[in-house]
Amino acid sequence: MLVEKSGGWFRVGKKLGSLAWFGLAMLSVGSAYAHDGVETVRAGIRGSGDSMIIPAAFDILLLVGIFACFLISVRVKSFLRDGELSAGWTLFSLSFVLLFAAQLLNLFLTLDLVNIHPSVIASLRVLFIVSLASGIYMMKKVLS
Repeated sequence: MLVEKSGGWFRVGKKLGSLAWFGLAMLSVGSAYAHDGVETVRAGIRGSGDSMIIPAAFDILLLVGIFACFLISVRVKSFLRDGELSAGWTLFSLSFVLLFAAQLLNLFLTLDLVNIHPSVIASLRVLFIVSLASGIYMMKKVLS
């Protein structure tokens, strides 16, 4: 059993704990990338030429990582079925969908495939953070 109640406290199994650490690592990478100062780094990577290969490759790598986090969160939610913690993991899954959409739009903007205002991407990232924080709050509320 991944989560079992013992003496009023919940104990998380090793498998779920390692998935949570992986998710937190991917979250820290994604939130560091969401910072506005990254645009200056990306401009430095591009250099004076019009090469978009490195920023696009970085965006694709982040998309793969975000999708992996989404799959992990869906898998954990399926382990929990309709338990008390499943609502928090549902919000985690939703937050990774929002981050994936923001990152995909950022990739399209980098490759000049769409002409979208960067505030749309920033709004999706804010919704990601709100959804993630809500999931953490719901899980903390259940575990307290």
